[in-house]
Amino acid sequence: KRTTQTYSPCGNTPFNEMIHLLKSVYNDGNNFFISMEPKAAWGQTPQELDDVALIHPPSRILEVLLELVEWNELGGHCAVIVELNYSYVEEDKAELHRQEELMRRITQHCQWYKGIRLSDNVHNLHNMDQYDAIMPTIEFHPRHPHNVEGKEIPHELWSKSIVWVVDNEVDLEYAAELSPRGIVSNSPSEIVEIVEGWCL
Repeated sequence: KRTTQTYSPCGNTPFNEMIHLLKSVYNDGNNFFISMEPKAAWGQTPQELDDVALIHPPSRILEVLLELVEWNELGGHCAVIVELNYSYVEEDKAELHRQEELMRRITQHCQWYKGIRLSDNVHNLHNMDQYDAIMPTIEFHPRHPHNVEGKEIPHELWSKSIVWVVDNEVDLEYAAELSPRGIVSNSPSEIVEIVEGWCL
């Protein structure tokens, strides 16, 4: 887990204020799309349960997210990156059912994405129908130096994949070979320059 003593400007900006800023930057107020990954103790791991920032149950986080999505009228302009923890079936059925109901309401406004890290189990990815897109890291490319175990995303899922994080020309070449739906970059202007250079 990477930690820092300094939050980014976005991290210090209240959500409603940030959405107002987005709408003001894009002239018609509707020409933007935002993905949101709410933080909660989804896995109920010891590390999550020891984190004071994750004190509220996931259903409470989803309640707040739904309120913010509706208040800011984000319908059609948002995605949520959430994976429900079905081990609650044994531990807390009421909490799981509450999460499912909230996600049903949230997905009336937003698309539902699933984030996939290289450390995740990728053997059960064949049934992803409930998600509008999956978000594997660029590390899943077979030649990426971090992919020492040779983990793979099923070929048929690349067309519904949005790959992150693509910040340099090597990773952009990897992404081009994978042919995903799209990419996420922390350096979009540099990526655009690289693509324009390829097209000369």
